[in-house]
Amino acid sequence: MRLDERGSALVATVGVLSLMTLLATISLMAGDADLMIATRLARERAAFYAAESALETTMEELVSGGVPIPEASFYAPWPAPEIPVRRWQDGAWACSRRICLIPDVGDADGDPGTLVVLFDRSFGYAASPLLRGGYPLLQLLVVAESGENRQAIVAEAAPVTCDPAIAAAWTAAGPLDLSGAIWVVGTDTLPAVAGSSPVRLSGGAVIDGAVASDPLQPLPAEVLQILNANGTLSRLDELPEPSPVGGQQGVRWSRGDYSGPLDGAGIFVVHNPAFDPVKHEASRLAIEEGVFLDERDPAYSHLDPSRQPARLELVSGGSFSGVIIADMIGSASAAFTLTGALVTLTRSAQAVAALSPIRITGSGAAIARSGRGALRHLAAFRPVAATSGEIEPCSWTAPP
Repeated sequence: MRLDERGSALVATVGVLSLMTLLATISLMAGDADLMIATRLARERAAFYAAESALETTMEELVSGGVPIPEASFYAPWPAPEIPVRRWQDGAWACSRRICLIPDVGDADGDPGTLVVLFDRSFGYAASPLLRGGYPLLQLLVVAESGENRQAIVAEAAPVTCDPAIAAAWTAAGPLDLSGAIWVVGTDTLPAVAGSSPVRLSGGAVIDGAVASDPLQPLPAEVLQILNANGTLSRLDELPEPSPVGGQQGVRWSRGDYSGPLDGAGIFVVHNPAFDPVKHEASRLAIEEGVFLDERDPAYSHLDPSRQPARLELVSGGSFSGVIIADMIGSASAAFTLTGALVTLTRSAQAVAALSPIRITGSGAAIARSGRGALRHLAAFRPVAATSGEIEPCSWTAPP
C-alpha cells in the first residue's frame, strides 16, 4: 500500500456509518411520528366512545323518566323545559349533558307561528303538526373529557307517540272463561268488556259494567293498528324490550312470553310478531274441528311453535297505569292492578284463573296518558368539534 492511500478505508467506513446513523435517526423520527399519530387516534377513539356512552346514559334517562320533561313543552307555545345541566364521572371521564328544544330559526314548516322544530317522519307539515304526529325535538348535547382529550356529540330525540284505539276495560278477540278473584270494572263511557264472543264467570269473578257483544267487531290482527301510531312511530321494531328490573315506563314490547315485573305506566305490548290471530284460529278450526273458513291459510299452522301467541304471565304482581296488549293471558298467581285497558288478541278461547286478586279498571285518562311514550326515538346524531369552551344549548340544528 502506498503511503498516500493510508486511511482511505477508514474514510469509507466513517461515511457508511454516518449514512446508517442518518437512516436510523430518520427511522426513529418516523416511528415517533407514527407512535404520536397512533396515540392521538387512540385517544380520540376513547373520547368518542366515552361521549357515546354519555349519550346512551342520557337516552336511558329519557326512557326511564329520570329526566322529567314538562307537559307544557310539548304544546304551543312550547315553553323551554329548563332542564338543568347534569355532570357526572365515568371512570377517568368527566361527562356532562344539556337538553333543550330547538328554535325554528329557519322556519322549517313554513309557519311563522311555530317557534320550535317539530318532528314528523314524513316531514310534511299540515296546518296543525300535532295531527300528523309532530312533536318538538329535544336537542341532546353531551361532552366527555379527560385531561386534554375531549369529545362532544349532538343528537336529537323525539317522543314515541301513539293514539290507542281502545273499546273497553278488557277488549277480548275471543271467548273468555274467568274464574277466581278477577274484577273487571268499566265506566260510563268505557264498557267493562267488549268482544265478539261470550264471557263465562265462575269462582267469584266479577264484571262491573257493560258487556258489549258485537259478532262483527273489527278487532285488528296487528298490534300496530291498535296502537294507532302516528308520525314518530312507523313500526313496532322501534320499541325497546321491557326493563328486566321493573319500572316499565313509556312504550315497551316483549316479543315472546313475559312473566317479569309490571309496575309502571305507558303501553306494554306482549306480542309474537309471527302470531296472526285470524290465521291461527282459522288453522285451529280446520285442523282440530274440520271447520274451514275463508281466512284459512294452508301455509299457516297453529301447531307451529314459532307461531304461538305470546303469553303475559301475571306471576310477579304489581300495578300498571295505561294500556297492556297481549296475545294471551296465562298464569295469574300474584296480585295485580291495571288502571287503563287490557287488550287480548287471540281468537281462541282463553281461561284465566286468578289465585290472587286481579283488578282491571277502565280509565280513559290513563289510556290518553299512555299514548305518548318516553322520549326514545333518535332522529339525528353526529359528533361536533371538541372546543375548549362550554357548548351552549341549541347551538346546533339539523340541516334543512
